[in-house]
Amino acid sequence: MFKVGEVVFCPMRGSGVVEAIEVRTMLGESREYVIIQMKDQNVLMMVPTEKIHKSGFRRMNTLEEADKVENILFKKEVDIDYSIDIKKRIKQNQEKLLSGSFMSCSEVVRDLSCMETIKTLNNMERNILSQAKRLLLDEFSNIKAISTEKAEKIINKLLEKNI
Repeated sequence: MFKVGEVVFCPMRGSGVVEAIEVRTMLGESREYVIIQMKDQNVLMMVPTEKIHKSGFRRMNTLEEADKVENILFKKEVDIDYSIDIKKRIKQNQEKLLSGSFMSCSEVVRDLSCMETIKTLNNMERNILSQAKRLLLDEFSNIKAISTEKAEKIINKLLEKNI
């Protein structure tokens, strides 16, 4: 269970801070809720405590995981299969993002960034890359306790090595 003040992460939404854990009555039913203030969307989310793990919210990754992500982004031998149908590739990348995995998100950023240097991405792939990068920067900057701008410089520098 999360604690008040803890920074948590939600796939597809990004980071948020647990503002409170309290009992609220809605439609005549009392339930305990985890109340999370989301960072980017300026949205307050209320998730029943019994459904918090099914909701996709999770703890932030560790510095060790951030180091693994840096290695993924730095990897020069990226094996991208360009023969895969674009619809299948889009679906695979969306599934990686929906999984909520920090590693999978970094793979999407790396692969689409590499692909972008070789050919123009279509609108859907550009949107996926943009979303994946936003989520990656959000979590990476929280883990490293740095600004999003500084995290973006680090990540862009790592991605440059792939070109």
